[in-house]
Amino acid sequence: MKVALVVDIVRPEEKQIAKELDEKKISYDVINVNQVNLPLKKGLYDYQVAVIRTVSMYKALYAAAVLEAADVHTINSSYTIYTCGDKILAYSKLLKANVPIPYSIITMSPDTTLKAYEELGYPLVDKPPIGSWGRMVSLIRDVIEGKTIIEHREMLSNSQLKIHIVQEYVKNKGRDIRCLVLGNKLLGCYARKIPPNDWRANVALGGIPESIDVNKDLEKIALAAAKTVNGEFVSIDILEHENKGYIINEINDVPEFKGFMAATKINVPKELVEYIISNYLI
Repeated sequence: MKVALVVDIVRPEEKQIAKELDEKKISYDVINVNQVNLPLKKGLYDYQVAVIRTVSMYKALYAAAVLEAADVHTINSSYTIYTCGDKILAYSKLLKANVPIPYSIITMSPDTTLKAYEELGYPLVDKPPIGSWGRMVSLIRDVIEGKTIIEHREMLSNSQLKIHIVQEYVKNKGRDIRCLVLGNKLLGCYARKIPPNDWRANVALGGIPESIDVNKDLEKIALAAAKTVNGEFVSIDILEHENKGYIINEINDVPEFKGFMAATKINVPKELVEYIISNYLI
């Protein structure tokens, strides 16, 4: 019985997972995709399960696909990684499943983007379908700022970055909420307080983790969102809408959990390894 821990950059979270595997005496290999090749060949990989932890979305996607082809179960699956890695795909799945999301307009040219700005009204949010840690997510307060964002995005070489998700700006309580789901269980949730001189709550941008009480509505929407993308180990970013209640802002397929552990005191690596043992190694 063996586990693969698939990485490209070893962060504190991956070290904690490896330490927990050591403590549980689980045989495992760390596969750094920047250092080893992944042949497409059945029977080559002697693993029951692979935990996909690369920072790069595409490295995660391709590593999961190769391992799945060789009959290795991956956490998360290539389907989940692909869907969560593109916000338009994720929002579309959530909408189809009747899971609440911010009102969004997808635009594919400068002219239609400006029309969407006019339709939605200011302030609004504009973000590309790909990206993490709040990068390139713009709060636009007037048409001048909007035109500047459009012009800058048009200069980028990646065609996906020229696609716009034009979204209602959700007035917040100075925070957003992040929940962590493992299997069919909600591990917990915490608030990320918006730091000074920013409007985003990402911990990577200085957001401050705070503990919160989890109610049934919060648990219900987090589990529903995870189920929609077949997420086995995902984090869910949730906004508090003044009219709609809880709505899903994003689903993360390689969840970071440093802030979660600081706020909730829940040992995520322990929960993850015990889940792997009970579901795949017994």
